[in-house]
Order: sequence, then C-alpha cells, then structure tokens
Amino acid sequence: MPNPAIAAYEAAYDVLQEPSAFAATSSLPHLPPVLFRLAGVDEPVSWPLSNAQAAQIAALYPNKLISAANIHLNERYADNYNRMLDEVSDACLPHLVPSHDTSMELSHMVVDDVGDADLFRLQPSNDDVVNATTFGVLIVLLPSAHTGGVLTFTYGNHSKTFDDDESLVETPLAAAFLTTTISSAPITAGRHMALVYRLYYGHVDGPMRMKPNVQDAAVAAFRAVGQSTTQEGHRLGLELEVPRQYTLNLDELTLWQKGILYTFGKSYIVEILPLCDIPELVLDGVLGQMPHGFLQMPPLTSNAFECPSFALVFWPKHYRVCWVDIDGALDVVMLRLERGDDRDDGYLGLFDTRELVLGAMPYFGVTRSSLVKAKSCELAPVVHALLTKHGWEPLQASMLRLVQRWVQTHPISTLQLLTSLVGLDTESCVCLPLRQPFEAELFKRCYDVVLSTPDLFIEEVGEEDCGWKVVKGLFLLEHYVKKMAPQLQNANYASQRLPLSLVPAIDGFLFAHPSVESVLWSSAELCQEYAWLYPLDDIGVGLASAVRCQPLLSLPPTVIDMVLAAMRKPRSVCHMANMAGRQADIAPAVLVAASLSQRLDAALFARFVDIYGLQLLPIVASIASQLPNDAILCPLVVTYIDSSVDTLVDESKWPEPLRMWIDSIDLKVTSKYHVNAVVHALQLLQRYAPRTVLGYATRWLALLPTTLGTIHDRLLPILSRLDRSSCVYSLLATAIVDRFATVPVPLPPPTLDPQHCVQCSVAHLFVTIVQERDMTWYTGTDRVCTSLVRAVEADATRLRITQSQAQSTHASGAHYRLQKVPQHGQISEPEWYDRKKQMRQYATVKAVVETLSSQCGDATSEEPAAPAAKRARRSQVVHLPFDAIDNEIY
Repeated sequence: MPNPAIAAYEAAYDVLQEPSAFAATSSLPHLPPVLFRLAGVDEPVSWPLSNAQAAQIAALYPNKLISAANIHLNERYADNYNRMLDEVSDACLPHLVPSHDTSMELSHMVVDDVGDADLFRLQPSNDDVVNATTFGVLIVLLPSAHTGGVLTFTYGNHSKTFDDDESLVETPLAAAFLTTTISSAPITAGRHMALVYRLYYGHVDGPMRMKPNVQDAAVAAFRAVGQSTTQEGHRLGLELEVPRQYTLNLDELTLWQKGILYTFGKSYIVEILPLCDIPELVLDGVLGQMPHGFLQMPPLTSNAFECPSFALVFWPKHYRVCWVDIDGALDVVMLRLERGDDRDDGYLGLFDTRELVLGAMPYFGVTRSSLVKAKSCELAPVVHALLTKHGWEPLQASMLRLVQRWVQTHPISTLQLLTSLVGLDTESCVCLPLRQPFEAELFKRCYDVVLSTPDLFIEEVGEEDCGWKVVKGLFLLEHYVKKMAPQLQNANYASQRLPLSLVPAIDGFLFAHPSVESVLWSSAELCQEYAWLYPLDDIGVGLASAVRCQPLLSLPPTVIDMVLAAMRKPRSVCHMANMAGRQADIAPAVLVAASLSQRLDAALFARFVDIYGLQLLPIVASIASQLPNDAILCPLVVTYIDSSVDTLVDESKWPEPLRMWIDSIDLKVTSKYHVNAVVHALQLLQRYAPRTVLGYATRWLALLPTTLGTIHDRLLPILSRLDRSSCVYSLLATAIVDRFATVPVPLPPPTLDPQHCVQCSVAHLFVTIVQERDMTWYTGTDRVCTSLVRAVEADATRLRITQSQAQSTHASGAHYRLQKVPQHGQISEPEWYDRKKQMRQYATVKAVVETLSSQCGDATSEEPAAPAAKRARRSQVVHLPFDAIDNEIY
C-alpha cells in the first residue's frame, strides 16, 4: 500500500540504480541447440568440444581466437540463435542501464586453454559507426570441461568474479562496460570456450553512457524534492536489516545501503542522523519525532505497518526551520536582506538565506491548488511587478520554471502572460509590457520552453474551443523572436558587441526554435475527428487575431494554403450550416488572411457566398477597416451586392444552409437579420461604390411590398440606422411617408370599458380571447348593462347578445349569451392576432410618419442661405420613435 505523504520521495528512491552495475553476471538454462561450423573444420562444433576437434581448431587458429567471419551458423538454427540472443540480452543488459536501444554483434569465439584475458577484447568492426557507439562486451561461456580460468571484472575499488563451474549445467553470462578491466586466472586443465559479443547503441539521439551508471538522476530527484516547500511529509526513514543482537555500525552497511548514503550526500540538501553535523537546537527538535513515512513500506496508519528496529532517518535540510523557531528564522531573513549579505553565524546552521526562506514557506499556505485556479489576469500583474522591481535577470530561472509548469495545464493563460509582457497583444493583454534592457533574452528562452512542451492544444479549465488563442500566442511570440527582437538594439546581448544583422544567426545557433507551422502540423494529428474544422476554427482564427494585433506579422504560405484548402473543401449541408452559424469567427479570419496574402479571387469569394449568403455582408463590413488594400475585395463585394438585390427582398432565395440556420431561430431574429444585411449592403456600397448606392436603394425599394408590415418591419428599422444627411435616408423617408398614405386603417376591436361593471369586464375579456366564439353568463337581474348593449349594437356586424334559454336555479335573474358574428370570409385565430399586430404597427408607423412629415415640412419652408453643409458624421442620426419597434420584433 503506497504512502501518499512521501510519494515524491518514493519516486526519487525508485530512480536509484545499483552502484556496482559496472558488470552484471547471470546464468540461464542451456539455450536452444545452435549448430556452428568453423571455417576449415570438417564437422560442426560439438559441445563440449572433443579432443580431436579441439586439436584441429588449435592447428587452424593458433592464436585461440576465431573471428566472426569464420563462424558459420546453420540456417536451420537461426530462430534458436535469435531466441538465445534475446534471452541473453534480457538477462544481463538491464543491470548496465544503457542510455539507448542496444544491439549485439558477434565479435569472435574464444578457445582458451591457458587463461588469457586479452582474448576477450573486442575485435574491431568494419563499421566505424558501430565502433564509435560500442560501450560494452558480453561473454557467453559455452559448455566445456576445464579447471581454473575464473574471470574477474574490476572497476575502481569494486570487483566481480565470473566463475563458469556450472557451464556444464547452465550457461553463464557476463556483460560489462568497456571501462571495466577483465582479468583471468590460469587454466590448469581443459579449455575455455566462449562467444564474445559487442554491445553498441543502435539509434543514438543524445549523449551515450560509455561507463557504469552514476546516480545523477537520483541525486537530482532527491534534490528537487528536497527543495520543494509543499511536501506533506519530509522526515523519511529507510529500514536497515540489522540483527537485533548487533549494534548499528555504518561501516558494516551493504554496498547498496552505502550507495544510498552516497546519493543523499551528493544531493547536498539532505541530512542524515547521525552522519551530519546538526546543531543541538535542531537535534533537540527532531529527537522523539516519528518519521512521516518509511520508504518501500506501508503508511504508518496502516494495519500492515511494522516499525523497523533500525532505520536511516533523513530530511531536507531547510525543514529544520519547521521544528525550531519560524519567527526567529524570519527575523534573520529580514536582517540579512536589510544588511545585504549573509554574514552571521548561520542561524540553525543555515548560511544560505534561500534555505531559510524555503524552510519558512510552508507556513504561508502556498498550495499548488490555489495557483492552478488562478487566472492569468490575476497572476500577470504580480509577475510583472516582481520583474519590474527586481529585474528579469535575477528571476530568469524562476520565470522559466513558472512557464514550464504553467504551460502544461494552462497554455492559453501562459501565452497571454508572455505576449502581454512583450507588448504584442493589443486585444486581450493581462498586464503592462516589460520594458527592460536585454529583455528579448528572457522571452527567447520562454519561447523555447513553450515550443518544447508537447500537447499545447489541450483543453484548459474554463476555456472551451479556444485553440485559436494558442495559435495566436504562438504566432505573436514567433513574430517577436524572429522579426522584432533582432532589430532592437538594446534588447539583445549580442547587439552590444556585434551588428544587428548577426543577431539572428547567433539566436539560430543558441535556440533551435521550430517554426509554428511544424508545431501546428504535429498538433493537427490530435484533431483528426474534427479535421474539417480545425484549420479554420483554430489556425485561421488564431492567425487573423495575431495579424490584428501586429499588422506587420508575416503570413506563412503553408499555413495560408492549408486554411484556404479547408475553405474550398466540399462540405455537406450540415457542415455548411455549422459554419454559417459560426460566421463571427471563421469567415472574417479567412477573408482577412486571403486578402492580406493576395490569395482572394472570384472563385474563393463565391465559396464564401455559397456558405454564408447574405451573412457575408456584415462580415465584410466588420473587416473592411483592417485591410490596407481592398482593390481585390472591392469589385467582388460590389458585384455580389448588385446581384443580390432580389435575394434581400425574397427570403426564399436565401442559400439552403442559411435557411436551415434561420428556421431554427425565432422569426424576430430573421427580421433583424434582414435589416442588418440591407444596412451593411448600403454601407459597403457607400464605401466602395458611392455613386451606385442611390440607384441600388431605388431598385430595392421597387421590389419591396407596400404593406404596413413591410414598412414597420423593414423600412423603419433600416431608416433608424442610416445617416440623416445621406441620400438614401431621404429616399427611404419619402417612401415611408408615401406608402403609409396608401395603407388602410385597420378596423379597431369593439370598444368596451372593463372598469364600468362586472358584465362589461367579462365581455371585454371574452372579446380579447381569440379562440372563444361565444359566452354565456348569469346577470343576477333581468337586464343587461346598457353600456354593454350600446357597444354591441354599435358593432352589430361582429357581436350580438341574446337571452339564453338555460334553466336558472335562482329565483330571479337570467342567462345571456354573447356571440362573435361570423364575418364574410374566413375568421381564424391568426387573423385576430394579425389584426391586433396591425393596430400596433399602424400606431408606430403613424408616429414616425408624423415626425418625418414635420421634418420634411420644416426643410422645405426654410431656404438655405448658405452653401450646403458638409456630410454629417455617422453619429448624427435622427432619433425617431423606434423603441416600440425594437420591443415588438427584436
């Protein structure tokens, strides 16, 4: 049962390797039969070797060494031979801990009858690469009868013997590094027979381990854990198997236990009782304290735990602060900071102020969970303040570790922090830019850490479908590192001694930054399920967002090719509808990328029209100001608007994906969408072809119905968004006034005062309920309210009232029946709703027309005494009574 309190120490302990792994010996049951034939020997080699065959071999090979070229394996035994090599490799090589994948190559065979260790030296290979990557030798002793010949492997002060007394029962094996010395005892009878193999690295992609394994990894692991301030357990125990009747003597520890002590000592941050010179104050604090856990043992609270009799107890050195005086430690820290040095007697034996601070940090409650929940907008000002106060150079290592940790779980927040510190993100910056000498050196290293992190496109907590933010940050940082920083004289170390033109070459040597394109290609493999959307939704939107922040950012041709290819790719109706619903993100991004890269043409624009239809107009209007040159886009937009006048009027002509999307939304949005499309069409024409806008508006008006609903739902909302000084405004205002004059006044409903009496209130409710056709009520008297009678008689074509023949249980009073008279033609619920709607529309349009008529009258009665004023600003828009319209249809 693992102990979670010391899990980090357990992980570091697992990294420990056997210190004596300079050589490894083993033995296996006799391997499958393998048939060898030596060049010049009549018969295959027999095991053990017969005297006659031994004499023949000795005559042919007097130097007792048979090269691999003279050893021929019978093909029938190839499988057995390969299986033998696998078993031999598995038995010995893991103990050497090679640094890369290992290959074995037969060097030679030894037939030794004197005990010559030099015979086990490897023969040179014909392959120089193999010679360069050879790190060890593997010896397989074949069955043979002999006396003596014990092999000894020596490395430093350690040695290991290799005796083949069991070679007739089992197959002895030995593997060792080439740095190991091999010696042999004399052979007094019989002979040694052995196969000698070369051990070399097959695929080298880093430093090769050419000597016995060292404890660097374990030392680094224990040092890292010891420097942590958030470990739940920090007093560790390691059980020692010492008989109870003996007193513990450190000199009698096993080689493995001494290796552990060596590792702890090399880590510098671990102290062991009683090996270390610990101050008495600390010793008094630790004596009597139970370890938080024992390595390789169950937790102390487990029923399976048995306390060992002897154990090595150790802990990170700075934790001694926790057992003594936290207040005193902080006082010493403040005194040292004020004084500016560490000159004192070493409080608690800690002369390094950093060690004191690390020992005090657990008391501040700084936990990883709280940092993970924090957002970049919360931490960024703190990071900026620290860098500003202390300078980035003293905090460089801490900053790089922060980026390394944070980018693994919060890539978006990490990139927002870096781009804000650089000063590139003008849309979503989370802190002020960092303006310091040589700051580019910090950001180059941070960028290198980001690019070396796998799986950047992970789902961040609180962020969904935001891969484009990662793409944006990567493009911005690449633009800074490769384009901007080399041109900044005071931002680079090299630029202080060398010309700026040499800075990119030096950076290219120091930082092998892959391009953002290569990072995107590797990440694209994670998005195969939605590959049809990934280049558009993530790469396209992210690149366009980066360009908005930095207009001089270069557009990689390969990225543009991928985005445009995804845009041109045939889509199903469902996918096109999905894209039409996401027009606010994808379409503007792809249009900007295509326009800036000069890749926009009629065919690509037609593809946009097929997908987005009239939704393309507000999209183009939103990006028009971002394009420094709209010579390509202008004629395409004008031509499309001119050809879409019929489509703007008749929604049945809208593209299928657009109709599917609109049909799933309230019709109120449909009306608003039409208004937006027309307004943006007029604005785009005013921008790209101002001479055609009046004629276009006239054509559009001619196609519109002249009904009250059209005036209310289309003309009035459009008029409210136009510049009052524009010619189109005057055209629409005149059309509204003229068309309203021809609209018949809707017939109002019967007038009943619900406050007059109970009968009038009940009758008024009946009239307002469309689905009710008749109503019977009891009056309590023999007469009906005279006001109700007069209202019914005044509207006799639609209402009538009669006395009901229903039997009354009361002594007095009568039942009356109020009915709605069927009208000529169909009378249905929708017509009643339409009638009520028409009354509201009529009242709204009438109020607007009265305002327009008043304005037109004032304008014609006053002759201008001065030249015409300049075109009014867009903000100078007449305020008409359109609030009722917004409340009704939006």
